[in-house]
Amino acid sequence: MMRLVIFIAFSVFASVGVSPAHAACGDGEINIRAPILSASDKSDFEANFRKSLKRVCRWWGETYDGSFSIDIDESRGPSMALVPAWRGHHGDMLFRAGTVRLGRAAVTHEIVHVVAPNANRFLAEGLAVYTHEDQRGQPAYPNYSKDLDTEAAKLIARADIAALERLATPSRLQLPDLDGRDAYIVAGSFVGFLIEQHGLEKFQELYALTPLVPGKRNAGAPERWQEVYELDLATLAANWRASLAP
Repeated sequence: MMRLVIFIAFSVFASVGVSPAHAACGDGEINIRAPILSASDKSDFEANFRKSLKRVCRWWGETYDGSFSIDIDESRGPSMALVPAWRGHHGDMLFRAGTVRLGRAAVTHEIVHVVAPNANRFLAEGLAVYTHEDQRGQPAYPNYSKDLDTEAAKLIARADIAALERLATPSRLQLPDLDGRDAYIVAGSFVGFLIEQHGLEKFQELYALTPLVPGKRNAGAPERWQEVYELDLATLAANWRASLAP
């Protein structure tokens, strides 16, 4: 039964532009619109983007062969790729010129949202944050190259994993007692714990159960944690907390 569910989940991935595992990840066209950047800044950004894309595809797997449509502007706010995908614009990305010029753009983070989007906001952002650190992305939001686990250890008292895990894309990843930046750090640390302690393949099995479908909200069924990890979420969260203890 589990294999059937996973097959269906990966079939739905295809509906938002994610191709089967044999596709050439990163071979799609990359269009960058950045009239406000200097030629050298744009060239540096593109080189970093292509290098980061290859790293993500090599690590996560061949799951996306679509195009990338990248806008870089002078407005303020976060970079984006997951919410546009949820809105039906998979592959559209937005970066802010200020962070690009400073070498602080969350390039790897946003690439993950295109290569591996997800309907569970907690898992989607956790994977993006963890991968950005693991694959040596530029210093960027939320931890700016500070160790994720060290930063997450400061937040344990406010880290309600069960509440965070119920947030479906495109809901904001935050809680009344945990702002967005801190929630992203917690998510990155928790996903990192799952991958490093239980393996990437097991995490991908869980991840496949909440595929992103444009316009639909689905944080996933609580029992899927037990089915995949043979442990419920509360136990996994307790183990994560224990792993952060000094």
